[in-house]
Amino acid sequence: MKRSISPDETRERIVRAAGEVFGRHGFDGTTIRQITRRAEVNVAAVNYHFRDKGELYMRVLREAKGLAGELAATEFRGTSEEQLRGFVFTFVRQLLDPNRPTWHVQVITQEMMRPTPALDLLVREMTEPIFRQVRELIGAVAGRKLSAPELDMLASSVLGQCLFYVRSRPMIERLAPELSRGPDRIERIAEHIATFSLAALRHLYKRPSARNGKTSNRGRAPALYAS
Repeated sequence: MKRSISPDETRERIVRAAGEVFGRHGFDGTTIRQITRRAEVNVAAVNYHFRDKGELYMRVLREAKGLAGELAATEFRGTSEEQLRGFVFTFVRQLLDPNRPTWHVQVITQEMMRPTPALDLLVREMTEPIFRQVRELIGAVAGRKLSAPELDMLASSVLGQCLFYVRSRPMIERLAPELSRGPDRIERIAEHIATFSLAALRHLYKRPSARNGKTSNRGRAPALYAS
């Protein structure tokens, strides 16, 4: 006898199936029929749980952004450099979590490539808070006032390194397969990004007097240190 499925299970099945289809075809290329076939439910079940395709898509996006939406509220301890390092490790672990469904990244990538009005949701609830948090952490590491364009560029550089390993994974597996192997791959990637980013900030942007409590002219790039 076939086990009956609860309304909650049906809803979860629809969201998961919709995420997989939206992730492959994008919002415009997806139909409710495609979703019902993948979820093995009828159209009435979708209509019961969701008003229309747009509402279902918003639910899928909220599911896809997952813990990343909470990252901006996380408080990291230690020095400013330790806090930025903590952010990078947390973000990379979330992005590369092997237990995270593949469609999470795919559906967000589709939205970035072919934006819909739902992009405002992603920016408001996920991207903007994280971006603002990274800008603040970078400013603290520098120990001096940086211009808004400088902070925007630096935040984009740090976040871009993290996202590269997610969005370019098929290419990385072909170009540098060792980066996609090993039980410690996530930690190695996070360590590299954190160390690389902090080295750049320390030697190109950090206030000279804040470096190890000493002032040194060795290796200084005067133009970059100028206020």
